[in-house]
Amino acid sequence: MDVKGKETLVLGIGASGTGAARLLAREGARVRCSDSGAGPDARRRAGALEKIGCRVEMGGHTEGFARGVALAVISPGIDPSIPVVRRLRADGVELISEIELAYAFCDAPVIAVTGTNGKTTTVTLIERILRADGRNIAACGNIGKPFSECVVEKGGAELFVLEVSSFQLEAVRAFRPWIAVALNIAPDHLDRYRTFDDYAAAKAAIFRKQGAGDWAIVKAGERRGWEKRGMRGPQTVIEFSARGEVPQGACVKDDRIVVTVGGAREEICRREELLPGGFHNLENALAAAAAASICGAHSASTRRVFREFRGLPHRMEPAGKWRGISFVNDSKATNPDAVLRALESATGPVVLIAGGRDKGFDYSALRGEILRTVKGLVLIGEAREKMARDLEGAVTTRFAETLGEAVRIAAGQAAPGDTVMLSPACSSYDMFRNYEERGDEFKRIVANMTEENGPRVPASPCALNAEP
Repeated sequence: MDVKGKETLVLGIGASGTGAARLLAREGARVRCSDSGAGPDARRRAGALEKIGCRVEMGGHTEGFARGVALAVISPGIDPSIPVVRRLRADGVELISEIELAYAFCDAPVIAVTGTNGKTTTVTLIERILRADGRNIAACGNIGKPFSECVVEKGGAELFVLEVSSFQLEAVRAFRPWIAVALNIAPDHLDRYRTFDDYAAAKAAIFRKQGAGDWAIVKAGERRGWEKRGMRGPQTVIEFSARGEVPQGACVKDDRIVVTVGGAREEICRREELLPGGFHNLENALAAAAAASICGAHSASTRRVFREFRGLPHRMEPAGKWRGISFVNDSKATNPDAVLRALESATGPVVLIAGGRDKGFDYSALRGEILRTVKGLVLIGEAREKMARDLEGAVTTRFAETLGEAVRIAAGQAAPGDTVMLSPACSSYDMFRNYEERGDEFKRIVANMTEENGPRVPASPCALNAEP
């Protein structure tokens, strides 16, 4: 990609937009940056970009500022339907994502991981396995630093491991990962996509440019769906399965994790050695083991990482105990499929705290697992009334105005041996800056609970319906 001397535009100057602008500037482009924000963080980022020669507009995206550019880089948080993007498209401007830009200037192979749930955990496992095997690896994308930032900084990485979201894959053109991993696919971000098929098609772009010598790793049972969306070869496709054997890939056989790649079969470890537990983490580990094996990692490196891994914050994270009740922070569960996975891993009765900003879901998909696992439901945030309607009659349901109130209500419904679980099925943006802040607040509330100050349960007007 030749951008030297060309007028380029970066829409959005969050982390990925800032990385894209730095990379364009390094390559000699004339860079304009446009951001809808005007707060302290946006002003700080704008000042840093202006110091390297970028022109910056803040407080909105104006058509005049965007006029005359040859290339536009769209940050993941930018809705592609906004007027300035539609105008750029109408004018024939090339629109690409930040990962597409970074890939054009990347001189090392790429492993890319996508899926509705489990991306960060899987990328982390791949990174740790390869580092344990002595490789110089850069993990980036939707995890940690943006891809562009890592390309600018270089650092001698021999391999990039990327977490990529559907938003980042919407505007890729030549992006061709050596290994592409699709963990799973379930409805998400339906506030951005018209249909589930549109969302799945965005994810499938991870396979679009793969060719001979490349690898695709997919969940057993989902291969045909990906093939219909464009994964048609000639890359080598292998599978992972926690429920049965696969001819090539990773699976569980006789309670052992087994990887078969290129005809070579290796036993990694016993299933119970993998921490933390939960069916979803087993699937993540299998996908990571398959990717590491393709890279030539020794099974001993994979085994050591699996035995030592304790999970990531905000993903089924133990948050403490109070009067024999366990509290679990699963704030990263921002869609119903993630909540289903969390509830499936529960070992006893659960009082569930859910809600936040709706992303267009039908929450009735949770009904069966709630009937099986959940003894009480406490709802917060903008989506609480919709969730209550979708789940009416399934379980005793109460509303709370704050997360602190929700924890106190849930603790009052729980008994020793039960679990109070924050697993929201929604985004956090109605009450918090992000899911991390929401999870940290949950942990803080639990840490501050004592015999003296908690829980104080609101009176009965909060009850919406009785036990079914």
